[in-house]
Amino acid sequence: MSYIPSSTSADTAVGLRSWLVQELNRIANGFTVAGQTTTLPLLTVEPSKPEIGQVVFADGTAWNPGSGRGLYYYDAGWQHIA
Repeated sequence: MSYIPSSTSADTAVGLRSWLVQELNRIANGFTVAGQTTTLPLLTVEPSKPEIGQVVFADGTAWNPGSGRGLYYYDAGWQHIA
């Protein structure tokens, strides 16, 4: 999730409070939506700087980390998940 705050022209404490409540609701909704689904891009090349715990979806042809197409996580090498 990325967040870009909306602009405000609030010039009173009440207006600023209203804007702040709206922004906090936008942030909360973003977490709710992001928590429902996750889509990983299909990778055709190994990430240049893998990090421990990184999860990827390999195409298994152009880039085959060991067990063909599927999900892998990195921990001193790519480990097949599914």
